[in-house]
Amino acid sequence: MSSQRTSLIWAIGLGLVAALISRGAAQTGQQDPPEVNRPPAAIGCSFTGPLVHVPSKSAGAEGLLVRISPPARGRYPEGAPIAVHMNANRPNVTGSRACLSERGFVDIGFLCPGGEYRDTAGAQWQSGGEVVNQASDPAGCVESLGDVLSFATGNLRSAEGKLIQDYVPGARAMTDNAGIIGWSFGGNLSVLAMVRYGDRFPNLKWYASWETPILGPVDDGRGSRYEPNPFYNPQTDEIDFSRLRYSREMPVWVWPPIELRPQPDWPRGGLFLDGDGNGRFSRDVDFAFWVDLQLGPPLKVFYSPMVTRRAQEQKIFGNIWPAHIATTEELEARARRNDALRQIPEAVRRFPRLAVLIFESQEHHIAGFGGARHVNAVAQVNGWLAARARWVRFSPDIHYLAQAMGKPSARTVQHPAMKALDDKSIADLLEPETERGGPTDGQAMSAVVSELADRTQSNVWVPTLSRALVQ
Repeated sequence: MSSQRTSLIWAIGLGLVAALISRGAAQTGQQDPPEVNRPPAAIGCSFTGPLVHVPSKSAGAEGLLVRISPPARGRYPEGAPIAVHMNANRPNVTGSRACLSERGFVDIGFLCPGGEYRDTAGAQWQSGGEVVNQASDPAGCVESLGDVLSFATGNLRSAEGKLIQDYVPGARAMTDNAGIIGWSFGGNLSVLAMVRYGDRFPNLKWYASWETPILGPVDDGRGSRYEPNPFYNPQTDEIDFSRLRYSREMPVWVWPPIELRPQPDWPRGGLFLDGDGNGRFSRDVDFAFWVDLQLGPPLKVFYSPMVTRRAQEQKIFGNIWPAHIATTEELEARARRNDALRQIPEAVRRFPRLAVLIFESQEHHIAGFGGARHVNAVAQVNGWLAARARWVRFSPDIHYLAQAMGKPSARTVQHPAMKALDDKSIADLLEPETERGGPTDGQAMSAVVSELADRTQSNVWVPTLSRALVQ
C-alpha cells in the first residue's frame, strides 16, 4: 500500500496509530490535545453464526473474515433479507448497535484487511492483508466492503466455494433484498463502495444511514465532546472566525483523539481560535481545530474546507503557506476522489432502483457534527433527492419506530419520502435521545432497516404509511 495514501482519519485502525507514535514516553503539555481513553466498542447486541473468509484482492490470499449471523426464522415466508453492517470506526464480527437477525434478517459483519478477532475459545481469526485506512484507500476497506456486498448479494462465493445460502439454515437468504447499514462514517464508505465497486453487487436494494458525516470526517469547528468550542453560536450556527490564528509551536490536533500521545517529534503548526487575544495558543482559553493527518511522505495535515478557506481569505499564514498544511487545491484534489456527497449522483446512476433512508437524532453521536442546523443530514437527504434517487426519506415511519420501541414514538410529525429538508423543518423530525424518551440506536436503525426491507419486499413506495407493513 502506498504510504502517500496512508492518512489518519477516524476510520483508521487505532492500533496502527498507537504504533506510529509510541517511540518515546508519553509527553503532554499545555498545548497538546486532550488525552482520551479508548472507549468500549459501541456494541448493543451480539452476532452469532459461522465465521468464513471471503476472497478479496484487498485482503491477499487469506481473504476477509466475515461473520454470518442468521435468524431463527426469516422475516417473511419467502425468507430472510440481508443486512451488511459497515462499522467504520471499529469494523468487527462480534456485534453491532442493532442486530437485525432478531427481526428475521441475516446480519453480516466483517473485518477490514489486517483486522483480528479472538473467539471465546481463544482461537485467533483475522482478515488477510495489511491494516488500511478504511475511509479513503481505494485498495483497502472500501474494496473490502464491495466484495462483502458481492458475497451478500449472491455474486461471490466464500473461500470454501460456498454461497451465502449455504451458511443460512432454515430460511432462504434473500439476495434479492439485501442492503447496507452505514454506521457513522461507514455511510461515506458505503457510497464510495457503490461508485467504485458497484458492478460487483448490482442487485443491491437499499442503503440505511446512521448519523453519517457526509460533509467530511473533520468538523468545521462546532466543537466536540473532547473540546467544546466556546466561540460557536449554536443558535446561529456561526463560528467567530475573527479569532482565527496560526501557532508554529502548537502540535497539530489529529482526529480521532483516541490514544494519541504526541511525542517530541510530533508535527507542529496549527490553526486555532484565539480566546484571550494574545496570539499564542493556550488550551485553557483557546480552541484548536482538528485535522486529518496524512503521514506521507510528505507529511500533510488537512483542515476542513471551511477552515482552510478562512485561513486563505484572512491571510493567516502571511505570504508563505506552511508546507505541511494542505491548500484548498490539495483539499479539492482529495475531495474529487473521496468526497462521498459529490459521488452520490454516480451512485444513483449505478443503482437507479436504490431506496435510501437516513437517520439522525437530536444530538449527533459526535458532538459538533450535528450543529443547530444538522447540516450533514440535510446535505445527504437533499443530495440523494437532487441526484433523482428512486426513493429517499429522512427518519423512519413512526409506526416502525413504535414497533421497534414497543411504545409510541415521541415524534409525531411524519416527514414523507421524496421531500427535501431544510434547517428549519428538520428540528421537528429528529428523534430525542434515549434518556428523553427516544429510541436507542439499535431501535432506531431496526425501524429504518425494517421499513426499507419491507417496502422492498412489498413494493410499496408511498410517501408515508398508516401501519407497519409487517406486523
